[in-house]
Amino acid sequence: MRLGAIVIIIAALAGIGGYGQSGLPDLIVKAVRVSPGDLEEGQEALVRAVIANIGQGDALGGFDVIVELDGQELATRSFFELKKDKSTEIQIPWKALVGSHTLTVSVDAPFSRVRESNEANNKRSLAFVVSPILGVRSFSLDLVKLFGRVLSETGVALHFKLTDSVFTSLDNAVNAINEAAAALRNVSLEFELVRRHMPPAFAADPLVRDAQALVALYESIAESFERIAVMLGIGNFDAVLENASALRRTLVELSQQTLGDVSFAPLGSAVARFDQVIVLAKELRDLLKGAQGRSQYQVAVELFNAFMAFGDELGACAQTIIRLGEARAARFSNGEDPIDGAYSTRHPLIIEWSGVMLMRIELYDLRSGALLFRSEETGPRLEVEGNGSLATGMYGYKLVGMTKHGRSRVEIGRLVVKQVSSPPLGRQNGPLGMSGP
Repeated sequence: MRLGAIVIIIAALAGIGGYGQSGLPDLIVKAVRVSPGDLEEGQEALVRAVIANIGQGDALGGFDVIVELDGQELATRSFFELKKDKSTEIQIPWKALVGSHTLTVSVDAPFSRVRESNEANNKRSLAFVVSPILGVRSFSLDLVKLFGRVLSETGVALHFKLTDSVFTSLDNAVNAINEAAAALRNVSLEFELVRRHMPPAFAADPLVRDAQALVALYESIAESFERIAVMLGIGNFDAVLENASALRRTLVELSQQTLGDVSFAPLGSAVARFDQVIVLAKELRDLLKGAQGRSQYQVAVELFNAFMAFGDELGACAQTIIRLGEARAARFSNGEDPIDGAYSTRHPLIIEWSGVMLMRIELYDLRSGALLFRSEETGPRLEVEGNGSLATGMYGYKLVGMTKHGRSRVEIGRLVVKQVSSPPLGRQNGPLGMSGP
């Protein structure tokens, strides 16, 4: 009997006897997060929680979800029902407060109105930190870290439990693939939160357009994952392979992209891992159609392990991309120490940018987007005497550089300045080549 037919029979039997609607629900807090990452004081954020019913019956009659921040109630959300095998996400706007925090989400609290098969898994906590407003913040690096983090979460989601039953393992694999798709679809929401934090001056920057293109690729991969999960669940391996090929093409396209000066080429090794998944999926399909060869169980186990190895490689590639972004980011200092808080004009502003032979800095008004200053091009080390040139405030910065190979590089970000004497910032020439547009 083909695997797909067996899966369908098992699914039909699941609604008989002690399973399906006659069983008890089991409500859990599946995930808790605060978006976006790397929060600063005062930044608009979303507190998010995914509530799921992993039991054998629907949760009926209503229940509450309580969200607490540092022991104080932040919000309560009420639900009338949650059907088995379904999940829902709650989102609570929050303005970030500096310091270390603990977020706790409790489902079916505080009265435990829903009778569950497990009453001990209704709470989940998350510890996180909100930093003070940074003196220098690279929006280019923020975006690289965002896309890397989502890929890393996708790789983690692809891990699932193998059991002695190929059908249980298959069900676990389907759930894992759907979770990976959900992780990828998070990128759209996260990107909007990061973009909202960027000043209007950079709303139409090519970096933002490139990031939007990456969002579309991530969503395309998520769609392929979802289709693979459906086809795998019903045992249609021809359709699994068709969608796996589409997924591979999108992964290759993603590996050819760049964001700022950071290449996604490291994903090539993840594509190679996925090729092994496709080979094993083809072998299992042929065995299910009656071909002679190894046992179906052995190949299925190898296929599941290969999929998890692909997830591992995806996570490793994501970390490589993040490290590349960090290494390529410009370094701002006051001549002695990196700038943590506001840049004080008591010291020169020194910018070093690895791999760049010539560069200049442009400063913009955060609200109007007006160009206020542009330095003259200089060597790999740019020094600006801030006193007398930069008034207290926040500026959008754009670094424009040229590598020794003739390639242009751009980084955009935000600079916080604390002027000692605070002269007005004009459009006149400033010291060390600082001049108006």
